Amino acid sequence: MARRVFLHIGAPKTGTTFLQTVMWHNKSVLADQGMLYPGAKRMDHYHASRVVRGVPATRLGQDAGSWDLLVEELAAWPYDGLVSHEFFSMATASQARAAVERLAPAEVHVVLTARDYVRQFPAVWQEALKMNSDLSLDEFMDRALRFDLSGAWGWSSQDIVAVLDRWSGAVVAEHVHLVTVPRPGAPRDLLWQRWCEVLGLDAATFDLDVAFGNESLGAAQVALLHRVKPYLSGPLGTGPERHRWFRQYFGHEVLVPQAGERFGLRTQQAEKLRELSEAAVKVIETAGYHVTGDLAELVPDLDERASPHPDDIPDAVLVDVAARAIEQMIGDVRALTLERNRWRRRAKNTSAVRRGAGRARRLAGRISRRTP
Repeated sequence: MARRVFLHIGAPKTGTTFLQTVMWHNKSVLADQGMLYPGAKRMDHYHASRVVRGVPATRLGQDAGSWDLLVEELAAWPYDGLVSHEFFSMATASQARAAVERLAPAEVHVVLTARDYVRQFPAVWQEALKMNSDLSLDEFMDRALRFDLSGAWGWSSQDIVAVLDRWSGAVVAEHVHLVTVPRPGAPRDLLWQRWCEVLGLDAATFDLDVAFGNESLGAAQVALLHRVKPYLSGPLGTGPERHRWFRQYFGHEVLVPQAGERFGLRTQQAEKLRELSEAAVKVIETAGYHVTGDLAELVPDLDERASPHPDDIPDAVLVDVAARAIEQMIGDVRALTLERNRWRRRAKNTSAVRRGAGRARRLAGRISRRTP
């Protein structure tokens, strides 16, 4: 078994995609430094998190063995290993203990990346909207502040103190690592440097250009996304298709490039989240966890300037955003149609050549049979 295994358990929307992308594309660099990032495909870590959280094998299908496969790879590796997915954060205390025991006799370290709630919850709402939620931002925040949000985008993954408490029952406090996400305006590689400090890696040897930014939508753009969501039907209403075409294409490829104005929360919502952030920091300070970064980064600086709120965007602004989106989509359809037509012409010409060659062969055969 690996000497040490680092379990990166989340939280969602705290730079996890950036970290995972860099690691996946630098697997050989990691291995050269004695760190195994197991799996045949990136999604193996996601499916492993589902296994650990008790999703039935009947739902997992061919991915039911993902956790076993990762553990087997780690068992055959003599140095350090790493498993990373943000949905490990939702594991119960008993599920966390079972996961750690499964990795014995490796020394298991738990790593949680976190940022302040005022930045976190708008990002979480936006991600939920792209996936399976139809709630407006106000509806989402009303539920959040009543502690009535469940699932991947609720408090089961977002409550920093509760997540750390569940997992710290499986390892000693000194092996629980909290990495704070830098504030906006910090150097792009600062989170990566902190990450490498925890794992004992040389940060300078990795190619960070392989990672793409999971960029946020502007206020008007995310408001349009919310308006369109109820109209999704047919295949677009299912998870994989919705993810590809609504989240990735419409959200990231069409709306993100419009670069709208950053949106924010209502003042009273932000103030309540700041109180929760301050309370979380006080608990963490006394828990004995290893902190990389600055706990002050978990306490938001409330911006006194009024940020636009997605629920307040006028229809006239939405029409303008929609018009620009439609123009781009028409251009995309035109380009795809021209490409399709080129392939059709090529296929037609190829078929004509084949038919001509076939006729020539048949004619040559008849001539050869008539020749004495």
